[in-house]
Amino acid sequence: MANLRSTAIVKTDICGYTARVKKLSQSELSNLLNEHKIFISEISTRNEGSIIKGEGDSFWMVFPSVTGAAMAAIEMQQELRNQQSGKPNDERLAIRVSITLGDVLHQDNDIFGDTVNLTARIESVTPPDEIYLSQAAWLALNKAEVQTSFVKEFSLKGMSEPEKVYKVDQNYKTRIFKNQAIIKVDLRGFIAYQESSSVKDVEYLLTNFENFEKTICEEYGGTIRSIVGDSHLLTFSEAHSALAAMESLCENWRLFIHTHKIPCGLSVGVAKGNLYIFRSCTYGKDINIADRLEYLSKIVSPGNHRNSVIVSDRIKREVSGSKWEYKLIKIDKNAILDNILDYSQFDFFKENDVYRCVVA
Repeated sequence: MANLRSTAIVKTDICGYTARVKKLSQSELSNLLNEHKIFISEISTRNEGSIIKGEGDSFWMVFPSVTGAAMAAIEMQQELRNQQSGKPNDERLAIRVSITLGDVLHQDNDIFGDTVNLTARIESVTPPDEIYLSQAAWLALNKAEVQTSFVKEFSLKGMSEPEKVYKVDQNYKTRIFKNQAIIKVDLRGFIAYQESSSVKDVEYLLTNFENFEKTICEEYGGTIRSIVGDSHLLTFSEAHSALAAMESLCENWRLFIHTHKIPCGLSVGVAKGNLYIFRSCTYGKDINIADRLEYLSKIVSPGNHRNSVIVSDRIKREVSGSKWEYKLIKIDKNAILDNILDYSQFDFFKENDVYRCVVA
């Protein structure tokens, strides 16, 4: 049954989608679009919106208010940046978002009318990472909650009159993730491997590395915070989950590199503390501790075919009394200090107890 009513519409579009498609296999493309749809749907639902339809890499949503639509759009942009922290711009998935308000015909799970057309036209002039609004949407917006600025007046194709367009001023604030299990994972011997292997072989290795991590994050509630080359940063809310995830990752990775005869084991450092994210930058002293522990794992257990996990004393204290406590072996400082040439690393390990986790 047809129903005409005032509606806040949101349209999203992946920037550079056509060029990206050429680099992906059919299965990779399907996975990308499925993950993106879930991402858009979850944020829309949290903000009382819903997806009306998808068109390739674009999604149309409706919301009960412009302010709710704007809050959802802001969350989408921020989450995308946070999920891809550390990725270069040419590898990062970016979207543009347009928001309009007007009378819309709802029929057969679809939407029709001039407002729908205006939404598409405004989206076409929206830059990557930005959120643009029509004048009607801007007038209805709660400006105490969402800051905006005037862009300019556009003469849009198919529109009889020029349209004043505004953009959401996305306030970049540092997000703090407190009391996280912070994990630094690095591939051993990767430099030597990539220098002596074909591009196809390196791609195969890195793709499987990331897919294994995605699997354990889905199973144990973790998040991949950044990927820089062969170095990955993950977080989990609890130490128990982090160690269970690393046990699974190390076991599966051991079988993978053994089967394919790849001399690239895992070096893993697990710390506990706070994570700070500002725009695409992830930082914090506890990340530095995870880095030091990952560095130590190569010294404690040398050899590119090995997996090694080193954890901090805070992780040890959190799992006290559980099965994991008995899988953590205190490292004898006297046995390793002579092998540490970096003075900053030397001082850290001299002052702090660290443990080898028997998971690999």
